[in-house]
Amino acid sequence: MLLLEIQLLHYLKKKVKVGIPEYNYISKDKSIAGYDMVRGRELTASRFRLLSASEKDTVAKQLAEFISTLHATPKSVITKHNVQSENQEKNYKNLVRDVKKLLFPRLRKQDIQAIEEYFAKLKDALDHTYPNALTHNDLTSAHILWDSKNKQVNIIDFSDRAFGDPAIDFSGLFEYGAKFAEKVFKLYSGKKDEQMLKRSQLYFKRIPLSMMKNSLQGRPVSLEHGYSKFKKVFKV
Repeated sequence: MLLLEIQLLHYLKKKVKVGIPEYNYISKDKSIAGYDMVRGRELTASRFRLLSASEKDTVAKQLAEFISTLHATPKSVITKHNVQSENQEKNYKNLVRDVKKLLFPRLRKQDIQAIEEYFAKLKDALDHTYPNALTHNDLTSAHILWDSKNKQVNIIDFSDRAFGDPAIDFSGLFEYGAKFAEKVFKLYSGKKDEQMLKRSQLYFKRIPLSMMKNSLQGRPVSLEHGYSKFKKVFKV
């Protein structure tokens, strides 16, 4: 898997204008590899708010161009580098099962009602067909770096890359606010469908649910932090 990631990133390095990891240090057996540090700091929501209007515009344009280029990757390249397919319908069923089993016994009635309403909207959105594309699949603030000196966006961690719903790559941008996510989507030059931005926002709302259920499955994430994020995102 590591070698396939290295090869794909080598291909993408020639296509995208943002900075991405470039593996220059690879062991003989290709089991371990490293790259020079990618410049910039994590563009957290708090850091994003401190940017000037022109800097936010720059971030929006660079992200839109990166996502557009990534999604335009030919199917032959995706197949060559054995990028796995992501099944959002299956993910939905697994999430519903785990949330009902693990979280519902621990949540308030109003929380459960809000989640059930959310599940209905997500199911309806996923019933619509959409074209798949190569996606980063984890394009959140933790993987978006801002090099303030060079006014440059850099992207890291392609380990979750997938061939799936292109809407997923806009979901993490809602952390910076709906208006910003909509702005990037407007600048996006890839194929769009009528439900795409709606699905993206619904995927964003899935994040705190995943955090909470992951915490109860032994993952290194705080249930309290996930619940705090849930209340904010779901407005309950």
